[in-house]
Amino acid sequence: MKISPRLLFLGLILLSACAFSKLSIVEYNNRLVEQVNLSSTAIEITATLYNDIIPDVVTEQDEIKTNEMSNAFSTAQKEINQSKTLTDILSRNEEQQLASNESIDIYISAADLYLIAYEEMLTYYSSETYKEDISQVQTLDETLHTHYTTFIEANNDLVEVLEGFVDKE
Repeated sequence: MKISPRLLFLGLILLSACAFSKLSIVEYNNRLVEQVNLSSTAIEITATLYNDIIPDVVTEQDEIKTNEMSNAFSTAQKEINQSKTLTDILSRNEEQQLASNESIDIYISAADLYLIAYEEMLTYYSSETYKEDISQVQTLDETLHTHYTTFIEANNDLVEVLEGFVDKE
């Protein structure tokens, strides 16, 4: 069987493209850190707004405006969804990619759980359910703080994994 020179050339181009699509350790880290910073900042903003807007002691008489929190929530969702593509980025260092992907998966799961809790809290306050049923305030607060803490731990673990490869190139 004779191989066409065009097919051989096309095959070489495709192989070259695959090799060049893999990033060096530093480039890989930089790409991940860039998106993780955007996502983590967006989550941090939601937490800050929650702490600023929701009173320490909620009463039925409180007027709680959730527009700003809702906008921040939408931004955080967008950034976390974008972070879900991080495992598609390829590193020339397979060990780095495997370790990073595992940490990214944990980071994304933690962010998703936090955002679910945040959305429940938003629904509770934006619908003014707290004015009729104040009993959920403490539960929502504790759940939100627990998931936020888990997210921060996942973020820190991911940063540690990435830092572990900085000196390996």
